[in-house]
Amino acid sequence: MSGGPESELSRQVSTPPSGQRVWQTDMLTDLFQDPLDGGYTDAARARRERGPLPPAARWTRRGFTVIACMLIGVLLTVAYQQVIARAPARATTRTELIKDIQRRTADTDKLDQTAEGLQDEVNRLREQALDDTAIGRLRELEAATGVRKVTGDGVVVTLTDGPNAGTERLARVLDYDLQQVTNALWAAGAEAISVNGRRLTSVTPIRTAGSAILIGNAHIIGPYSVAAIGPSDMADKFNDSAAAENFRNLRDDKRFEVGFDVDEKDDLELPAAVMPRLQFARVPQPSPSGSPGPSTSPSGGGK
Repeated sequence: MSGGPESELSRQVSTPPSGQRVWQTDMLTDLFQDPLDGGYTDAARARRERGPLPPAARWTRRGFTVIACMLIGVLLTVAYQQVIARAPARATTRTELIKDIQRRTADTDKLDQTAEGLQDEVNRLREQALDDTAIGRLRELEAATGVRKVTGDGVVVTLTDGPNAGTERLARVLDYDLQQVTNALWAAGAEAISVNGRRLTSVTPIRTAGSAILIGNAHIIGPYSVAAIGPSDMADKFNDSAAAENFRNLRDDKRFEVGFDVDEKDDLELPAAVMPRLQFARVPQPSPSGSPGPSTSPSGGGK
């Protein structure tokens, strides 16, 4: 069809240097009008002109086809047998890796308990070298810096991954989310915070390593429980924060449905953080009365 409006719409006009108008067929329109590739038409015409292949040529082609199919079948069979043969070895390796992870996790827990016991012993011996005034001041500083166990009333914020966490990034709880919650709790007046039982200090990072969230060097998994001890109005201040509003929106959005819950709790107990590496210290000097002076106390810092 030519000359009509549809024909003009389906074509583009180009003017060569000679001035002659050339009509170029639009490829998409030509594809819909004649979907069969031109090579098939040429091959059919050549076959008609040449006539049928001699029987020997036909049998040769069929023989090559059969041989190629057999070779492909052999390769697939060998590959399948290798996969099946290696499956028990992979399963055994996976089982051993799981056992090794569990064993190392148990060793880490034991080392944590040992470190906590040694830390309590260090605190006891240090308090023996100080008078009551210095002990009281030291306990206040340790509680504020996170290296002493504390108890009190506070708030527990629980975050959980949404049902679409596997495919939707915003449905997963990220390290940034825990940072937002802890910063909002500090701003609301929190005096001590722990995440999944890991006490935070001024040098404790909350970060991502691969697909895991780390509190310091400890790997934690959901649900994520952020416990904070602070004043009685801390829960109200936290609920009024922008972070809480953001998580409520994620919780109510059907695309994400991130778990978010805020509970006020009585008699929370937050563990002590791992003692940071000691950087410098001074030996207490005895006072004239024979007891250590209150002005001298050990000092530490973290790297």
